[in-house]
Amino acid sequence: MNRTLVLVVLFLGLGGIAWYVISNKNKQTGTHVSWDMDFAVKKPENIGKIFIADRKGRTANLELKGNTWYYNDKYPAQPSAVKTLLETISTVNVLNIPPNGSVPSLVKELAAVGIKVEIYDKSGKNLKTYYVGGVTNDERGTIMIMDGSEQPYVVHIPGFIGQVRLHYLLGDDEWRDKAIFREKPEDIQSVYVEYPQRKNESFKLEKTGEATYDVQPFFGTTTTMKTPRRKGVAEAYLVQFESLVAEAFETQNPLRDSVKALVPFAIVTMKKADGAEKLVRFWPVEIEHRRDNGNPYVARYFADVNNDDFMLTQDRVFGPLFRGYGFFFEGIPEKNRLRD
Repeated sequence: MNRTLVLVVLFLGLGGIAWYVISNKNKQTGTHVSWDMDFAVKKPENIGKIFIADRKGRTANLELKGNTWYYNDKYPAQPSAVKTLLETISTVNVLNIPPNGSVPSLVKELAAVGIKVEIYDKSGKNLKTYYVGGVTNDERGTIMIMDGSEQPYVVHIPGFIGQVRLHYLLGDDEWRDKAIFREKPEDIQSVYVEYPQRKNESFKLEKTGEATYDVQPFFGTTTTMKTPRRKGVAEAYLVQFESLVAEAFETQNPLRDSVKALVPFAIVTMKKADGAEKLVRFWPVEIEHRRDNGNPYVARYFADVNNDDFMLTQDRVFGPLFRGYGFFFEGIPEKNRLRD
C-alpha cells in the first residue's frame, strides 16, 4: 500500500512538473527555454561577419575590417543599415509559439521564402544560423526558425511594431554606403574641379606641404590670379569632403546612358596622398525656384562616380563643392556658386 502511494505521489509530482514546463514554454514572451529559441546575439560588438541569402540566389556578405563594415568584400556598407541590422540581431526574441496545427504550413513557407542568416564572431566562429520568414496576420510578429530545428517561432523586437524581416535587407542599393566622398581632409592630396562650359572658373587645389595649399587655374588659357589667397578657405573647402552623401542610387534609371552622353556641368577629381583617386561628373536634373525671389536654381544632380555608380545628389549637400577659381582669392566678387 505504501509503495503504491509513493508511486502515485511521484507520478503526480512529475506530471505537475511537466505541465509547468509546457505551460511556461507556451507562454514564452522572451525568456529563452531551449537552444532553438535563443535567436539574439547579446553582444553585437563581438560580431565580425554576417551572411544573408534568399531563395532567389541573392546574397549579402557584411564583414568588419578594422572599424569599417564592407559589403560583398568590395564596397563600404551603409552605416545606418548595419546599425539597424546589429540592433535587430541583438534584441530579437520569441513572442510566442505557433499552434501545433500551423507548424507544417509555416515550415513550408520558410522553405519557400525564408532568408538565411549566418552570424560569425571576429575569429570566424559561427554564433547563430537561422531563417527569417514572413509576418503574422496582425503584422506584430515575424516567423523564424533556428537552423537544425523543426520548431518555428513568432519573434519580435521589444518596443518595435513592424516587419523584422525588412531589417535583413538584400540588394546593392540597400546595403551600400551612399557616400560619394567620405574623406579626411588631411588625407587629400589634390582636388581638381572642371566646368566644361565655364572654363575660366575651373581650378586645381593641391597640397604643397603640411597644411599648406596652392590653387591654380585648371586650364592654361585662364589668367592666373595675382591677388592674395583668402586665408583658411582652401582648408575649409576640403572639410566638405568629410561627408558628402548621395540621395539615392539610380543604377536602373533608363536615362542613365543618355545623361552620361551629355556634357557635364562639373567634373570633380579627388586624389588622396596614398594614390587613390575618385572622379565624379555632375549633370543638372531638377530645377526649382527660390521662395524669396522666384529665381530658378538646380536642386538635384545626377552623378557618375568613377564611370561606375550612377547616383542622385542634392544641391544643398553638394553645392559647396561648386566653387569658382576666384572664390579662393581676396578682392574677387563672391560669385562662387555657379548655379546662380
